[in-house]
Amino acid sequence: MKEIILFGEYLLRLTPPGSKKILQAENLEMHWAGSEANIAVSLSLFGERARYVTALPPNTIAQTGITQLHRYGVPTTVIEKENSRVGIYYYESGVGVRPGRVIYDRDYSAFSMLKVGEVDWKEVFAAADWFHWSGITPALNENLAAVCLDALEVAKQNGVMISADFNYRSTLWQYGKPSSEIMPELLSYCDVVLADVDSAKLYFNINPDEDNLVESTCALLKEKLPNVTYIAMTMRSQKSASSNGYTGYLWHNNEIVSSSEYSIDSIAERIGAGDAFMAGLIYGLHQNQPLQQVIEYATACGVMKHSIVGDMNVASKEEVEMIITQKGSGRIIR
Repeated sequence: MKEIILFGEYLLRLTPPGSKKILQAENLEMHWAGSEANIAVSLSLFGERARYVTALPPNTIAQTGITQLHRYGVPTTVIEKENSRVGIYYYESGVGVRPGRVIYDRDYSAFSMLKVGEVDWKEVFAAADWFHWSGITPALNENLAAVCLDALEVAKQNGVMISADFNYRSTLWQYGKPSSEIMPELLSYCDVVLADVDSAKLYFNINPDEDNLVESTCALLKEKLPNVTYIAMTMRSQKSASSNGYTGYLWHNNEIVSSSEYSIDSIAERIGAGDAFMAGLIYGLHQNQPLQQVIEYATACGVMKHSIVGDMNVASKEEVEMIITQKGSGRIIR
């Protein structure tokens, strides 16, 4: 079995217990996080060989995080950076009308110091047939945008399938170049993308039909990204921070298939739902499943994640399939 390679920053997440605000908290719960790490864990639990590539300092905190990945069967390629730190983000969960809130503390992290030439991409892709990255990495600094480009060029030379999540983070693009100057070139290498309307507008200056958002966005993105063969999207109707509607869509060869529509109430946590969806999408396509099966599985992964606290969707393939079978009813399994 070939490896699926995932590249991104591994983060320590600190969160007030329960639904407290940071101002109220006397202690913080620790979770490990990072978009690509979350996807790697899901893929491993589904039976895929998913390797995670990142950079970390050689210290106990970083080793604790790596141990978490190994616990879920994810092998790692770690570039060690002396005199650096683990990136952190603080998450204050949303409840009802109060939205969730993220505060980043990522300056001078080991990953942020990566430069072209420090990852041997030829070796990384030697046993791989898929590469995944996201828009979070090139948002951090110009060096990491160059590292992404280096990885994409080698992946393309090696005939590796390439996927990306648009993942625009407004608070991260702070180094003087707008996302619209960086992302189109990087995304041009992709075969599969997980897009969203707002990021698509920012990256490509497109204006989709507001009355037909999914179809028009996909059509306009295909014009901008001629090499893309699959475009996925999720649409969320948000009643409150604790109650959402959720549907997945997948474009291929000018046709769109959609998933069942789910109503998600009493949300435990939204963080990581997009990563869970992406993992299901990669899994389905990597397994050459029919498109309808792919989008149903990916959407069920996203739905499942709403019930799990922490960034990682630690759900088995059987649990995801049960979501599809039960249509999200949540009946007890006896």
